[in-house]
Amino acid sequence: MDMLMPKLHDICLAIINEVKNLRSAVSSAAMATLGDMYAYLQRAMDSEVEGTARVLLHKASDSNTFIRQGANFALGHMVQSCTPTRVMKALLVGGLSHRNAAVRCCTAQHLERLAEVMGAARLLSGKKELTDRFLIAVSKLAVDPAQEVRHHGRNILKNMATYSDFAKMWDKFAPKKERESLREVISKLNLKARNI
Repeated sequence: MDMLMPKLHDICLAIINEVKNLRSAVSSAAMATLGDMYAYLQRAMDSEVEGTARVLLHKASDSNTFIRQGANFALGHMVQSCTPTRVMKALLVGGLSHRNAAVRCCTAQHLERLAEVMGAARLLSGKKELTDRFLIAVSKLAVDPAQEVRHHGRNILKNMATYSDFAKMWDKFAPKKERESLREVISKLNLKARNI
């Protein structure tokens, strides 16, 4: 850590270039390095989360399964180790509106895990920057054209809907144009959960 911290930004830029490398072995090694850096440096990596997450999310659409797994592995370490609000911002900026469904799916998958890490009470605390951004993102994921993306978005909604303040926060922050259609989805998800 003492060696890495003084030049952390330059090191991360060099690793990002190697993640983009066309040779899969080099790219995989660079992604594994980012995963290790998230795991061991933890919150010290917060300043680099946005740039590194963007390149990892892009790799989630690679045709090579090995590369996709490497990207998911590194992103998983990021979700577990770095500051949750920074991670959420990085995921949303890097993948929420991406044209590629695989990138959006990866974003939704890691956002679902992040929601578990943060917990409903924190996510629905009413802080505009956090709750607003989160509910808008989940609303978008829950109606995404890609089934895998919708699956993760609806899982997040299902888990959040059981929280006591969910309805109040939903009415306050969720986008008006999606509110009614998603209210039906939430009702169906809650019915299924009760019947299981």
